[in-house]
Amino acid sequence: MQESQHRQAGLQPWQQGIIFLLACAAIVSRRPDAVFHAQFYAEDGHVWFADAYNLGWWPALFRTYAGYFELLPRLGASLALLVPFSLVPVLLSLIAIAFQALPANMLLAARSSTWGSLRFRLAAAGMYLALPNCDEVGRGITNAQWPLALSAFILLLACTPRGIAGRLFDSLFLLLCGLSGPFCIFLLPISFFLAMKQRDAWRWVYTGILAGACLIQAWALLILAPASRAHRAFGASPELFARILGGQVYIGALLGHNKLAATPGLSLSIVLTCAAIGGTAFAAVCFLKSPIAMKLFLLFSFAVLAGGLINPFEWDHPAVPIWQVYAYLGGLRYWFFPLLAFAWTLLWGYRSRIPAVKAVSVTLLCFMCFGIIRDWRHPSYSETHFSESVKRFDAAPAGATVTIPEHPQGWTMQLVKHPTKQ
Repeated sequence: MQESQHRQAGLQPWQQGIIFLLACAAIVSRRPDAVFHAQFYAEDGHVWFADAYNLGWWPALFRTYAGYFELLPRLGASLALLVPFSLVPVLLSLIAIAFQALPANMLLAARSSTWGSLRFRLAAAGMYLALPNCDEVGRGITNAQWPLALSAFILLLACTPRGIAGRLFDSLFLLLCGLSGPFCIFLLPISFFLAMKQRDAWRWVYTGILAGACLIQAWALLILAPASRAHRAFGASPELFARILGGQVYIGALLGHNKLAATPGLSLSIVLTCAAIGGTAFAAVCFLKSPIAMKLFLLFSFAVLAGGLINPFEWDHPAVPIWQVYAYLGGLRYWFFPLLAFAWTLLWGYRSRIPAVKAVSVTLLCFMCFGIIRDWRHPSYSETHFSESVKRFDAAPAGATVTIPEHPQGWTMQLVKHPTKQ
């Protein structure tokens, strides 16, 4: 694509800055307490900050968690060591919000014109920011790897930059994503396909970076921490899969957070199975007619969903089969990519020249407006009295172990107080 076309298809830097601020504002409006009453959430304090504080930021970077290296949250926790303890939760939240806003900017960059017109990408970015049934993705830096992976996918589909600075940024960004969880495993085939399809030698550099990250993550999972993933009953069945796909993904995209998949009953099971079949059939039709960017995103999204169902990570309900837990959990991170893929498919269908596809898309988008409104505000964290924990921590003598409660209930963070610097 010629440079003149790029300028027409993207935004100016000052416009990108405004989009970033607006995206951050939209994210904060969905859960204001993330900034205005910030508290530690799960691994944010229990793992990332506790390891960085107790072990030192450098050794903590090389520790695995849940079988993988997690570079992004560990870098965030390392940066948090530079601010007073009272400001750590809000700093981690701000980092997470910045990465959550980033996909909108990447979609609207001139390099992403392969996704379609600027108007379509504006709608897709807005849909991403307003997506229903995905509140877990916005819970702190622990789940920032999901929008990070989305940004990496958009970057892979974008035109490669001509300058060395842009290429260096792309390489470092893909490396960050590759060393932050298992998403490199799903991104590598995409990168390899694009390298084979396009005559651009730099795409082989991207593929090599992701391949190296896959080897490192495989080493972590299979050699360093082979027992780190939970081994428990799956409770998998075709009916439960149809319930999850129909209730949490397709109906979840339209109506928002729900517990339909976990509600017993033959009639409801039939309805959810029909929703799963109908939604998949619609996505398949759009897959056949859509441009390459949408095709690859559909494949990527449902591969991530399959990976989450086959190799899950969930510790809070050890006595319940994992698929039954997933059927109950609306807003789960594993629904994020298929939800977004389905939503973007509806947007593409709205622009389709096939009357039936356009009619279905318009109808379902109207339903989705209800889900967006219903799910706009994400639940606030329960009170952990963090300000009192700060006072206890500040008053503790050097060498004392301070236990700090965090959200969700039952999680704690333990810090061994450092000597006060004179």
